[in-house]
Amino acid sequence: MKFSPTVACALISIVLAAGSAYACAVPKPFFSELFEADAIIRGTLTDYEVSKPGDEARLTIENPETLKGNVQNGPLPLHWKRKELPDQWEGSHDVIVALKLKPSADGEEYEVMNGCGVQAIYETDKYRELVMDIIRRSAR
Repeated sequence: MKFSPTVACALISIVLAAGSAYACAVPKPFFSELFEADAIIRGTLTDYEVSKPGDEARLTIENPETLKGNVQNGPLPLHWKRKELPDQWEGSHDVIVALKLKPSADGEEYEVMNGCGVQAIYETDKYRELVMDIIRRSAR
């Protein structure tokens, strides 16, 4: 049985599309990353720089208040990977951020949580009480 190049390309495209669609086939509930976060902080977003348009950014959180986990005091530089990241930050600068511990050559560092349907950065004025309730529940 012979396949034409067009048919072969079409089959490969279908398999790849199915694999990427499967990654988000079962979306996580809103706020679920807060239960899985290694740390959660609240602070002021002072710097937001796109490193790969639409997909990656570097940001800095000043004066982080640790709500969960163990995070250094002072400015905290973070890496954020997510589809459809904005070119510039337009949200509130008072934020709550869910973090994942990432081993690195310099030891351990945190990055903003990512994944299908993961919010990871929340405006403090809208979500502080809800986030604190989730942290209390996850500590049980």
